[in-house]
Amino acid sequence: MGMSVNDRKVRWHCPFGPVIMESHISDELHNVLLSRADQLRNGTHPNKEINKETNDYRDRLAGNLSEEYSYDKALTQEELDFAEDELTTLAAAFTGSAHQAGKIKKRLVRHKSEIIMQKPLWVNYMKAGEWNPSHNHTGDISCVTYLKVPKEINDENEKGEHTKVSNTPSAGRIEFQFGNVGMKYSSGGYIRTPEEKKIFFFPAALSHMVYPFKSDTERVSMSVNFSDRINAQETLKQFGER
Repeated sequence: MGMSVNDRKVRWHCPFGPVIMESHISDELHNVLLSRADQLRNGTHPNKEINKETNDYRDRLAGNLSEEYSYDKALTQEELDFAEDELTTLAAAFTGSAHQAGKIKKRLVRHKSEIIMQKPLWVNYMKAGEWNPSHNHTGDISCVTYLKVPKEINDENEKGEHTKVSNTPSAGRIEFQFGNVGMKYSSGGYIRTPEEKKIFFFPAALSHMVYPFKSDTERVSMSVNFSDRINAQETLKQFGER
């Protein structure tokens, strides 16, 4: 007589790997970030010193994109404070989700984490054929949010001749990578579809990449990194200040 798993208690354990948190930014923050980025890019910012030439950030980033700009200086102090408050609140929620998933060492749980947003914020204007190779970020926590996502890009994965026969349609999608890709019973990649106002939080050291798309349009995204003061203090305890 065959044995059934239902005959006994079974527990599933997934103890390895990082946590990724998915959420959305507010309409107000979305509007501020997109409008100020467009002003910087188009030369219509009230402060004429804020333009795409003075804020070109490509030499600091891994992306194979023609337009990437630092732009926290394009925000008023009130707007920057608003952005920092909303984004650090979400980043703190990310550390909470990591705690619940058992991804934070117990000795750190007793301390109140202080999340600090690292400047600058930067904005990416991604066009057809451009991509972001596998890379990671500085700091402890990173995020990416999407300010403009034309429908044509996601349609490529459902209707495009080059993707509808693929077992991994990935036009314009972001992939997080961790562990041994070839290991059985394990996944080394996690692919997500960008949507306007959607935001992902993830460990800054986590490798990720963005696939190109073919549509004659552009997508706008914003990223920023955060430091976790508790993590910084713990590092100093273990290795000493250098």
